[in-house]
Amino acid sequence: MRAVRLLEDHHLEVADIPAPEAIPGEVVVRVDGCGICGSDLTSYKVGLFTDAVPGHEVAGVIDAVGDGVSGWSAGELAVIDPKIPCGVCDDCRAGASYRCAMALTAGIGFARDGGFAELVAVPSSLLHRLPPGLALEHACLVEPLSVAIHGVERARLHAGDAAVVIGLGPIGLFTVATLQARGIGPIIGVDPVEDRRTIALDLGAATVVSELREVRSHIAATRAVIECSGYAPLLHAAADLVAPGGRLVLVGVPFGESTVIPLMWVTREIEIVGSIASDSSDFAVSLAMLAADRGIAGVATRRVGLAQVPEVFEELITPSSGGKVIVDPRL
Repeated sequence: MRAVRLLEDHHLEVADIPAPEAIPGEVVVRVDGCGICGSDLTSYKVGLFTDAVPGHEVAGVIDAVGDGVSGWSAGELAVIDPKIPCGVCDDCRAGASYRCAMALTAGIGFARDGGFAELVAVPSSLLHRLPPGLALEHACLVEPLSVAIHGVERARLHAGDAAVVIGLGPIGLFTVATLQARGIGPIIGVDPVEDRRTIALDLGAATVVSELREVRSHIAATRAVIECSGYAPLLHAAADLVAPGGRLVLVGVPFGESTVIPLMWVTREIEIVGSIASDSSDFAVSLAMLAADRGIAGVATRRVGLAQVPEVFEELITPSSGGKVIVDPRL
């Protein structure tokens, strides 16, 4: 079968590799679509999870079923939650398996081959059925939307609260959609890319700006700022937009260093909190949201074939247009 493998940093290869088999307890899914995530780009830039097939935002049609699998059969539609937790660490025992180090590194599209391929093998326990109203072509958006939902939960906002979303990549755009669905607003979006600002307005943002310094001219300090860019140098400026007693939620993963002056964080009792991945309840809410409002799927603006993936990754390192890119192995 055709697949894309990450060989080393900045080196993706389109190749023919053996098709996976449905071993006991697992199914093989024929991929309909697999989104390109910011974590995929990070792995590409630094060479994480090499000699594997990336792609963890996957949906498709069950192609084969292994022994011992019950409740699923060939031909059924499914979306995959890619996390495979260890089940024994402190986080798993505390009911936070989504935070398990194994869940974040050993799952589908990380250490284990993922969805940038015609076929992908997955444990049947990771499968979710599509609810009525959710088209298969949009189902690969469930996982990234669930990540945004988790970040909004961490913000602890209520209807009528204002919020600032920094970074209007796919996760930031899904964050805008989630805030809008909950009656939270006005929502201010920040991103240098004009296309993304336009999509944010369509999803419910009241105002969009290209630079963080412009936010203060539109809104006072807010109860929550949700940082989705992962650009570490913005941390201090982002925290300055948080009202006393409010929260800065870090949804984007900042790998770089940041210089901060935390005095005002202390005197204003600002909380700085992280948000990683999503739990089972977030995933369920995501399924329902996408089924109820097809407009949210407008975050995806482009579908590409496997042959285009290497060049698209280079484009996405410094994006100049568009929203979520979905890899469609049939193209």
